[in-house]
Parts: sequence; C-alpha cells; structure tokens
Amino acid sequence: MLQLLYLCMSTSKLASCRRNKGLSQEQLSALSGVSVRTIQRIEKGAVEAHLATLKLLADVLDVDVATLLETEPTANPAPLTKPGNLTPLFHASALIGMFFPILNIIIPGVLWFLKKNELPEYDRQGKQVINFQLTMSFAFVPAIFLLIFFFPIGFPLALLVYFYTMAMCLINLFRAINSQPIRYPLSYSFLK
Repeated sequence: MLQLLYLCMSTSKLASCRRNKGLSQEQLSALSGVSVRTIQRIEKGAVEAHLATLKLLADVLDVDVATLLETEPTANPAPLTKPGNLTPLFHASALIGMFFPILNIIIPGVLWFLKKNELPEYDRQGKQVINFQLTMSFAFVPAIFLLIFFFPIGFPLALLVYFYTMAMCLINLFRAINSQPIRYPLSYSFLK
C-alpha cells in the first residue's frame, strides 16, 4: 500500500517564488487549481504541503519541487508546533452536552472534523474530547436504566457520571486555556 508523502515547506519560499513570477495568491490559485486558502496556509507554514499540491504549484511557477522545499534562513524561526487558539473550544463545546444531550458529541465532533487538518494539536485534543464524551455517554445509559428501574442505585450513579463528566470537561478546559497537558482518565479510545 502506498502511503502519501507529506513534506514540510519553508514558510516564505512559496511566497518568494510566487512574487518573483509576479503573481498574486488569487492568480496562482486560478492557474494551479489549488485553493487560495491552501496557498495562504502553506505560505504561513500553518500546514504541511502535500507533494501533489507542491507539484501543481511548482509547474505554474516554473520551478522544481525541490526549489519549493529549500529552506530559507529566517530571523525568527517558527516553532515546530504552535499552540492552537481553538483548543479550549473543543473542551468548552462538550459542556453544551451537559444541558442538551448528544450535543456533547456532535459539536466537538463537527469542530474536530473541520479543524483536524489545520494543526496536529487540534486533531489530538479533538479525538480526546470525543473519546471521553462517547465513553461517558455509554456509561450514562445503564445509569438511566437503573434510575428508572432501581432508583436507589441509579440516581447516585447517574449523578456520579454527570458530575464526573462536567468536572473533567472544566478541568481540561482550564488546562487548554493555560496550555497545559490534557488528560481524560477512564476514557476509551474509539478514535485512534
């Protein structure tokens, strides 16, 4: 099975080649078929460029792919991983499910699906939130049945699952805000 090759490109190399050719980002997009947003993200270094994308851009710019892969010295090199400013949103969105059931999975799931390719941290934390919310939802189902059929056990169990879920969401929300490591104990990895 062939694996796709992803290569990291210098933040400004594509931009300098594009400017040398006298093209705007919109013109390069129209000529190459690569979206303007993708070109912007590649030039900023926000994404890793796919080899096929680099080939399309290199053909329009009349340069080799290797030229686009060359690194240029910069005064302030970008960090290898930049913190995502949306990471707290993954954890906060799960809290909505505390008041509107099933949205604790749907909202973080949609957010993860839309943002997972932007930063590895979005992908990692989105999966953690979804895995935890799925685990707690599955734990809540027996608590509800016990609540209905055997109240003395079901009620405390339902409260325990509910407040544990809320506490873990709040703790990890504040950890994400403060750029601390995220941890959801008792969580099964549905998404690897």
